[in-house]
Amino acid sequence: MTEVAVTRRSRKAPQPEALLAAACGIVSTEGLAGLTLRPLAEALGVSVTVLTSHYGARADVIAAVCDAACAHDRQLLERWRAMLDTLGTLSPSIAAGLAETMLEECATEQRAVSVLYLEVLHACTWDEALRPLFAAWSAQRHSFWQLFAERAGLAPALLTSGWWHGYTVAELAYSLVLNPVSSYRTLRRLCLRRLFAGGVATRADAGDAALFALLLEQMQVVSGDLSEEPGGASAWAAQAARICGRRLAAQGVHGLTHRAIAAEIGIPHTTLSYRYPAQRDLVIAGLESIIAHIRFAVDADSLTELQRLRVEGDGKQLDLARANFAVAIAATRMPELSTYTADMRSRRGNNLAKVFMKYLPQTAGIDALCAQVISMGLTGLTNTEPPGDASDKTVAAAFGAAAQWLQQQP
Repeated sequence: MTEVAVTRRSRKAPQPEALLAAACGIVSTEGLAGLTLRPLAEALGVSVTVLTSHYGARADVIAAVCDAACAHDRQLLERWRAMLDTLGTLSPSIAAGLAETMLEECATEQRAVSVLYLEVLHACTWDEALRPLFAAWSAQRHSFWQLFAERAGLAPALLTSGWWHGYTVAELAYSLVLNPVSSYRTLRRLCLRRLFAGGVATRADAGDAALFALLLEQMQVVSGDLSEEPGGASAWAAQAARICGRRLAAQGVHGLTHRAIAAEIGIPHTTLSYRYPAQRDLVIAGLESIIAHIRFAVDADSLTELQRLRVEGDGKQLDLARANFAVAIAATRMPELSTYTADMRSRRGNNLAKVFMKYLPQTAGIDALCAQVISMGLTGLTNTEPPGDASDKTVAAAFGAAAQWLQQQP
């Protein structure tokens, strides 16, 4: 009689640490959408019944994962808090150095948990049911970074408006993808140093502009349009690009499927796949559409016209900040998007610099580096809230707080 080896599955509920590790492994390769009961049970060596009987439905399992992540983070944050308590008030140079070190640790030693954090944060902007599950973990990280900024003497308005929290979120997303790139690490350091020194350029920053320009040149390896093939060769291709842009901004890369986009246009999905063979091609087409719209809006002759172009028609849905963030998160598991992530990170603030030149010409020291710093905070803040009028008002208020902060600098 032939013996058949049978793998016995545990009937015990997994420990929080094991649950978190398994969830992080799935999310790192499949994104949050891939975190369903069956693959999680397989990774843990238990049955789906064990998960459902101990936790409940998928939402309950995700809640348990977030609780485990919150407990994991607590140990790290307590170590950092102890350091802040010892140091007391932070000078600008020490604040910049510590912030860089902490972001790097989150992007390297704590990479898996950080990817999970950003995936859930991003999904919360369109999935209301996730928000209470994520609330405690999010609040814990938010509280630490608020404490850090207070010790560094950052302007209270930048904290209360959400701008500073947005900055940490955005820079973490880029760090997860670009940390191996030396030019990015130098750019991150330069931005943090300028931020804690007051934002605007001074005589002491004489070399910053040259270094900043050099770093941007190194990171902008994509010349011309983002894709080799222009997206507007046919009417349906242009429509596909607009739909990709809207979906990318609304639901990230997971919202871009050939079948869904083809159905919305009313063409066979095979026709769409012939022109855009891979999901990457849909992502780039969406980015191109958004960028073209934003550039057109920023070239408007008045602030009123700029606002109209940004919010009317497709403008309301073609949000470059949301799309950039979605691509950065996707690039953690899709290396082919890393080049575009670097290119888009280097271009943060380009449009904002034009806005500053038009509407704050009297404020000295607002250079391209300053605009990028402000843009980073607004980008992150945009991606912490659901799209809509409430989010627009929050980001506008944060922009106002940042602009006022810059005008108050000596």
